[in-house]
Amino acid sequence: MKKILLLLFCITLVLSCNRNTKEDSVEIVIVNENETDNEPTTVSVSLSLLIGDNRDLLTDHYWFLSDGRRLVDQSISTIDWMGPMTPRVIFYKLEVPLGSVFYQYRLRRERLEIVYQSEETKNLYRLENSFSNTIYSIIFNDNFTQLTLNSDGYTISQQERVGQQSNSEHSLVGTWGRLPNLAEYRLIDPADCLYYMEIDREIPFFAIRRGTYLLKQIDEKTFETVSAFSDGRLRLEITGEREMLLIPLFTLPEDEEGIVGPLLMHRSSLRISEAGENDFY
Repeated sequence: MKKILLLLFCITLVLSCNRNTKEDSVEIVIVNENETDNEPTTVSVSLSLLIGDNRDLLTDHYWFLSDGRRLVDQSISTIDWMGPMTPRVIFYKLEVPLGSVFYQYRLRRERLEIVYQSEETKNLYRLENSFSNTIYSIIFNDNFTQLTLNSDGYTISQQERVGQQSNSEHSLVGTWGRLPNLAEYRLIDPADCLYYMEIDREIPFFAIRRGTYLLKQIDEKTFETVSAFSDGRLRLEITGEREMLLIPLFTLPEDEEGIVGPLLMHRSSLRISEAGENDFY
């Protein structure tokens, strides 16, 4: 009888401890004071973490490109670039005079650039980039059918218009020259664009062009380029504090070759403002 009573006492004691343990346990949840219904906050990397006072991780670092197609298909053999051959992306704040007129300039199928005219319409400016920041003076001749670009007193190029003038207010709009220097200017709207990016060199085997691109913020994790040309339409998705995904939003015509696939962007650990060019490879 004593053994039975002792056994019952032990069972009662264990059940009591388990009940007290469950009643005393606390689930800790971090809640944002501005949120309703006490929903937990999801901590994620966004533009607000990349852009901040004295901590501009977006514009003060190079972003190196690598083949990102394995994210879509694990069976793909990716292409690797080493050292100075590695294409880079550089981000800039868009700072130009108010009222400037923007053009997207396309050289053949190789490069896309953003140029603009301020109130001084005789000059043509490039957005800051590592390729060329030359200021050009514009001269139209022969009833706006011939375009001459001068810089520092030298003639840089002279081109004939291809086809008819399509915009009487902005005479630069149109196609100029002949192959291999065929160039086209189209108007582009910079509204709501606070940043732009530069792809500083050709991306071997890929159809994404080198050059400069205006960026419009879509949400806290996404930019999209503003482009007057279909092959300039890209999306940037932030996937980590040091990583983004660059996705083409276009297809190529049948007569043109090039890989239309995603690229990974990796942020360098060094600041551009604190290191030399050779420190990034």
